[in-house]
Amino acid sequence: MTTTSADFDGGERRAAPRMRVLKRAKVIFNNGYSTFDCIVRNISATGALLTIDDSVHLPKEFRIRIGEEQSTRLAELVYRRSMFAGIRFVDAAKSQTAQPAVPAVAGPSIAPGIRRIVPETLPQAVTMRFAWYR
Repeated sequence: MTTTSADFDGGERRAAPRMRVLKRAKVIFNNGYSTFDCIVRNISATGALLTIDDSVHLPKEFRIRIGEEQSTRLAELVYRRSMFAGIRFVDAAKSQTAQPAVPAVAGPSIAPGIRRIVPETLPQAVTMRFAWYR
């Protein structure tokens, strides 16, 4: 496997851009018999960052209900650091392999009066101070 300098400089490695949110969510597992609450900190088409109590065990695969939606999505745990957990949506992972990712167009506006938010990566000097980045 070959690596590039982009792998080590703290650059973005996600397949889809994330959007900051602060939504309640419910993790559902054990055939619906076990649930617990969490908070979604950011979300994309392919995954999300959750804030979960340190004492809660998060299974490798589970279903998640985000916000007031009635539907649930199958997700898998990618990493867990203290109270943060990165997850990948299984249905999005399957569709990502079937179709190449299309980059978002960062135009000046979508419609009159509405501007697109373009995410930017934080400098490495800032991200090194995050406890979960180490």
